[in-house]
Amino acid sequence: MVPSARGTSRKAALFCNCRLGRCACCLRNWFYGCAVHESSPAARTYRVRGFRCSCVPILGRRASPLALLAFRRELFSGYGFTRSNLWLSLALGLALAVLYDLLLSWQAGVLLWIPLGRQPATRMSLAAGYPLSLVGLAVTVLTWGFLEGFFGIYFAQKVNTALGHRGCGWFAPGTVAFALFNGVVHVLVGQGFQGFMTSFASGYAITVVPAITRNAWGGTLVQILTNSVGRL
Repeated sequence: MVPSARGTSRKAALFCNCRLGRCACCLRNWFYGCAVHESSPAARTYRVRGFRCSCVPILGRRASPLALLAFRRELFSGYGFTRSNLWLSLALGLALAVLYDLLLSWQAGVLLWIPLGRQPATRMSLAAGYPLSLVGLAVTVLTWGFLEGFFGIYFAQKVNTALGHRGCGWFAPGTVAFALFNGVVHVLVGQGFQGFMTSFASGYAITVVPAITRNAWGGTLVQILTNSVGRL
């Protein structure tokens, strides 16, 4: 039985409302956990526990859209992860990532590449020692790179569906909604106006790629290049 458009929109709206509250709480708890573990005088064992208690649950939460896809038997390709327009999507994603880094470099007065080292989970991973550090870094890149980008794309499409919008264009409602959501969440965790602006720009870049190219791979590339890859 094919669900009605009204039923689909209702489910999409419910998803967005749940994620707005839950994601803010999760991020708050995660940052608190990171601060506790980083300030602790405990050695390698406690750092490993800190990584496990903060990064691994975030991985599970970021993978929740994938679980919903499997449960509802939705296609991954339904969210733009196809071969169609792949190179155009990757090119736009790369251009937006470079522009993002150049703007931050101009603001800072020095050439910057958004580093993996900004993530507390990275420092925890490195402190754990080889070979656990490799596992930790891989989980960090997967979590705050691909899955974070996919979450934004999933969120944007659900907003578009709830509003009955096709999701095309530079100012599609889902694109603007996720950009605002991303910015507000980082304000709630204490990053202030600057955190809002940089996170708004990041969220916009991630979700505008599939809105323009109808291919989502470039959106995840933006997140990977600006948040999960760089000099340590």
